[in-house]
Amino acid sequence: MIRKLSYWLDVTSRVFIVFFLILMTLVLATQVVLRYFFHMGIIWSDELARFLMIALVYIGAASAIRDNSHIKVSVFEDEFPGLRKWFAPIQWVMIFIYSVFLIKFGFDTLKVVGTQNSSNMEISMAWIYVVIPLSGILTIVHLLARVGKKNEGQEETV
Repeated sequence: MIRKLSYWLDVTSRVFIVFFLILMTLVLATQVVLRYFFHMGIIWSDELARFLMIALVYIGAASAIRDNSHIKVSVFEDEFPGLRKWFAPIQWVMIFIYSVFLIKFGFDTLKVVGTQNSSNMEISMAWIYVVIPLSGILTIVHLLARVGKKNEGQEETV
């Protein structure tokens, strides 16, 4: 069940990632054209692009956990091949702890910024910061799905 949930959350996340990337590209391209050719701009375009990039990074990082596609340094794995089977569980624990911190401090931050608005777009900053605990939740779901796959003998290369 957790693997199905992970799958559908990942599909939904990737749809949002693609949408955010297309929207960010269109907004920035429009801004460049307006500034270069018409000597005017859209006042909120940079702010929107920044918010979209933040969402892309956090949601994309959670999605990369599912595929085990994060960049990693394999120095220890290469030097100590006999200990390779222990690296994945250690990484899982570290990722889990980091995700719990994201969730806890993300919600704490939401309480603080919930009453603030962005400077140009005048939207609640809570809409921007909600991506932090959301990323932690998505990461834990994807991590549990990976651990489940490993326990069933289907996967895991570190």
